[in-house]
Amino acid sequence: MLEYDVVVVGGGPAGCMAAKYAAEGGASTLIIEEDTTIGEPVQCAGLISKRAIEESEISSKSFINCELKGAVIHSQSHDLRIEAPSQDKRAFAIRRNIFDKELAKAALSKGAETILNSKVKSVKKRGDETKLTIMAATANAQARVKGKNEIRANAVIGADGVRSVVAKMAGLNVTKNFLNCVQIEGEYEIDEVFAEIFVGKTIAPGFFAWVVPIGENTARIGLCIDKRFSPLPNPLLFLKRNLSEHPIIAKKYKGTQSKFTAGTIPIPVGGQKTVKVDGGVGVLLVGDAAAQVKPITGGGVYYGMKCGKIAGEIAAKASLEGDMKVMKDYEKRWRKEIGKEIAFGLKAHRLRCIISDNDLDTIWHAVSKYDLMQLIRTRGDMDYPSLVLRELLNLKNPSIIKLIARNIIRYLYAKRR
Repeated sequence: MLEYDVVVVGGGPAGCMAAKYAAEGGASTLIIEEDTTIGEPVQCAGLISKRAIEESEISSKSFINCELKGAVIHSQSHDLRIEAPSQDKRAFAIRRNIFDKELAKAALSKGAETILNSKVKSVKKRGDETKLTIMAATANAQARVKGKNEIRANAVIGADGVRSVVAKMAGLNVTKNFLNCVQIEGEYEIDEVFAEIFVGKTIAPGFFAWVVPIGENTARIGLCIDKRFSPLPNPLLFLKRNLSEHPIIAKKYKGTQSKFTAGTIPIPVGGQKTVKVDGGVGVLLVGDAAAQVKPITGGGVYYGMKCGKIAGEIAAKASLEGDMKVMKDYEKRWRKEIGKEIAFGLKAHRLRCIISDNDLDTIWHAVSKYDLMQLIRTRGDMDYPSLVLRELLNLKNPSIIKLIARNIIRYLYAKRR
């Protein structure tokens, strides 16, 4: 039996950052990763901001595919081109497998340990014991760990993704709905190094489709759907249609495919609980396991790393001081950082799901016609998109006011779904 102060379940960006900060705080720390290699399989569009790269604290830039100069949003009959106003506001297409491996190396350099190819089956407190018992099944036994492993810890950090075993065992419900996503990599005609976003109910109902350049003639092409608002439950059907019929995507796509990925993104329930303290033990959730994602864009890498630092620091402090009540500070701290952004993002996502394609066109026309474009160029932020969207909702434009008025009933109904 192994024993640690802190056990992190999941070796993604949030988990590795949590482990790094727990180990740096003096706690004996273990990462348990289900897959045979950290960083595989990749289930991400791989588009992050310069701020996220800085948050990662990785000195090497070997994980960067290319730097994007901006984005073009395509609605039904309007294109909105947004150029990054400065180097600080640009985004980067990255190799997530290499990025994750670098984060894991950083955690190991601080003293954290890893067990790979090991699936957590249960996290329990036994009677009045002051340790949690983690049962994990390892397919390929490692030197110190064979077969079914029993690991004990004061604190467990659940960073095990969308359908978190740790969250389920702790009785923490952070989401009940998901975005379903698919993506390929293939040859694509790239005129400029701009991301392309495509919106519309026949393209990606409840979300959007994207093309992210990763080379001179290669791109990631994908989409997500919200099944609650989609006539078809499988996002792959929409991707195939876009690749063969969309007037822009089909024209630029060259028919080759090198990689295919599929995954899900949690939609937060709002006010989700991410901490459970029981006597002398405690559980924290972080990253996708905590639904710490941007509902507007689906991105979670930056939020996951930011919250991972807080989780690791607090878990180490609670374990070493023997006071699990300290862990309750985690909820307050991460909500102070990103709570309002997530709450606003949920409102924006619901609105996106119910408005028509014609209304989307109205929005883009309003944005391009008024001074809001200047605001986007100066204050636009992919990590905090509400900064601009709040201004859009406050835009004193008759067409926008009418749009909100005629959609308010549908919006209120969508809140119950």
